[in-house]
Amino acid sequence: MLESIRVVAITDRRLMGETPEAFGAAIERAVRGCPPGSVLVQVRERDLDGKLLLELIQVARRYTRVIINDRIDVAIAAGAIAIHLPEAGISIADARAQFEGIIGVSRHAPDAHTGADLMHLGPIWATPGKPDVTPLGTSVLAAPHGTARLVAVGGIDSPDRAREAATAGADAVAFIRAAWTGDSLVPFVTAVDAGLSLREP
Repeated sequence: MLESIRVVAITDRRLMGETPEAFGAAIERAVRGCPPGSVLVQVRERDLDGKLLLELIQVARRYTRVIINDRIDVAIAAGAIAIHLPEAGISIADARAQFEGIIGVSRHAPDAHTGADLMHLGPIWATPGKPDVTPLGTSVLAAPHGTARLVAVGGIDSPDRAREAATAGADAVAFIRAAWTGDSLVPFVTAVDAGLSLREP
């Protein structure tokens, strides 16, 4: 599963629409035309209770594979295959004791010892979502990160930046606004593939 991921589209109902129907339509538009398995939707709706969150996850799973932010209880109830732990979340060891699927984590510095399957690293570029955080720059993507698949995050607002991140060492890219304010994510998937092909052997 992880080898095929090129884009992680992080949800935001403010951009997608508040209703399950609008939420699903935004995901359907984003993944349209993308190769199967190339887009992973990260459901990160922190303000929702478990019932409403589960409903959105079920909608999202109609269109693509899903990773659920932080809520192991909801991930188990949904029969999900992946959970994402924020940097201040529970430990990977505690998560693995409860959840048998894929585990992703967020990091703001290279970490070769997370034990995770997927690692978001960033912000790589400046991003409005974290205006007070100094960007890491693309050189950090070449740092050791263990066996986790590396996902560049932060300021990836164009296919050109997606390609640059992949060329520098990322296996995939993650973003919010670019996923839900445009059309299909095909240009981003294609850009990551192009960047991967440009890496030195």
